[in-house]
Amino acid sequence: MMKTDKEKIDTFLKWRKSSIDDLSCGKINKDDFLDLNLKFLKKLDLKPFCMPENISQALYNYQYYNILAKASNDTSLKFKFVPKKKKKYKELINKRENYYSLKDKATSFLISKVDIDTIFCYYIDLKSRRLKGKLFEICITSIPDCILHSMNDDILKEIKKKNRFTDEIKKSLIDSYVNKTYKL
Repeated sequence: MMKTDKEKIDTFLKWRKSSIDDLSCGKINKDDFLDLNLKFLKKLDLKPFCMPENISQALYNYQYYNILAKASNDTSLKFKFVPKKKKKYKELINKRENYYSLKDKATSFLISKVDIDTIFCYYIDLKSRRLKGKLFEICITSIPDCILHSMNDDILKEIKKKNRFTDEIKKSLIDSYVNKTYKL
């Protein structure tokens, strides 16, 4: 029997909590987390929502696009230093950036739907020179385990306008995750 979108979202929310718990307690590492989430999303067979109607759908979109962006990035690294594959590398990087843009739309939706006083945002301390001073963390305390990341200027401006941005670099709440490099 086929599941409805609502049933699939419920399944996703249970999976999300379970996989975050497994990552947090060290049962799985970042690479496993990303691989397992990618396999889960494919198996779930739920397309992202064009216009999320609620927080659960937006969380799904965020995770869906974030996982696809990271998978595109991971695959692109295999072609980065292969001169004959520069076109493939650039194609995957463009896909990655498109997925991150779609993830940012989900982030904007989430920010618009929660009490602004439950949002805390700051730049995070990173090992990555490429992301340092660009990537910020958004914690939404009204949603369990809701720690989002973005480099989107419009999102940052909106959060700053609402006085929810702390202008200091902090250690990420999921530091071991954000500062672990990807497998090659």
